[in-house]
Amino acid sequence: MTRTIQWLLTACLAVVFSAAGVADPLTPFQGPFEPVTVEDVRPHHERPECRSSEFYSEWWSFVFVLEDGYGAYAQFIVTNLGPGDGKASVRTDLNLPEGIDFHEGADYSEGEWGYDGEGFGLRFGGNSVSGPLDGLVLRLKNNSFEAEYRLKNIFPPWKPGRGRVQYGESAARYYEIQLIAPVARVEGTVRVAGEDEPRHVQGLMYVDHSVSTIGMHEQAKRWVRFRAVHPDTALFLTHIQPSDQYGSQAARYAVLFHDGRAVFQSLDFDLKVGDVRPDPQKAGYASPWVLEASGTGSGRFRAAIKATKMTSREDYLETAGAAKRFILSKFAKPIMYYFDAMFAAEIGGDDGTKKYGGKGRYYYTIVNP
Repeated sequence: MTRTIQWLLTACLAVVFSAAGVADPLTPFQGPFEPVTVEDVRPHHERPECRSSEFYSEWWSFVFVLEDGYGAYAQFIVTNLGPGDGKASVRTDLNLPEGIDFHEGADYSEGEWGYDGEGFGLRFGGNSVSGPLDGLVLRLKNNSFEAEYRLKNIFPPWKPGRGRVQYGESAARYYEIQLIAPVARVEGTVRVAGEDEPRHVQGLMYVDHSVSTIGMHEQAKRWVRFRAVHPDTALFLTHIQPSDQYGSQAARYAVLFHDGRAVFQSLDFDLKVGDVRPDPQKAGYASPWVLEASGTGSGRFRAAIKATKMTSREDYLETAGAAKRFILSKFAKPIMYYFDAMFAAEIGGDDGTKKYGGKGRYYYTIVNP
């Protein structure tokens, strides 16, 4: 039996069980809170559960908040999706203040990319990331530009408890995430093709690593993410509503950093949504513009997030190639909404209640309506 046929049968069975109402229990993020290790963020593709999963995908994502009108983004990816296993790619964006944007990508087959056996280091062609987890160096090279960015963490690496959600009874079916740099200061040099002098950039960066051994249609039905990347106070909140086959248990985490450390962290809170606005372009889809979270963790926690502007909307089926669209549409019809947002939070403890607030980015994904 080919891997493709096995993948299709697995996906079909997932849909059948979901329709039949058979719940396979989900184990959400659980404590105790553990430090992020180098082993956590090294590529997982050699692990048996990743080798054997057609759905295995792994990402190292670099989100920039730069000064003086610059913008940037980078992502390193390893995946088994589609023909062949252990394929890698690098996707990079660079936005110049004069309004010029570059979007570059490169693909590598297994054997054309590598990583360090000791310490942390990835090499995808001329692109690399390496160094201690609180001081990474990111190098990018493509036809449009070359760049070197040096990071220094303001807040330490963090993960939600043990960092894993398990889907069903098998320990081989999971989603993991680590915030390698919740917020880091970054300074860099960018050489744009055709320009004689390098450009110097600086600002902030968020870096995470995530890995999944299951398909998107199983991993989530709805996915809420909020990131406030600031040097003084930073808030990160995620709420994953799984597909029906895993019951009603959500996977979630919230962490608030202040004065160089995590002052609050929780894996169990309630999330309510409000000001739900229908998608005028897609019947049956809608996105909430207000979120209210409350619960406990390392203290009592209340937070309100209010979207102020929808900055973009992405329909995956509209942007996917014909082959991917044909397969994906059988199991998922994902749309992602991007917002600018504001937050206000209260953390209560033995020393009273402290209030925090700021601006951030809110992402709302509907995998299936």
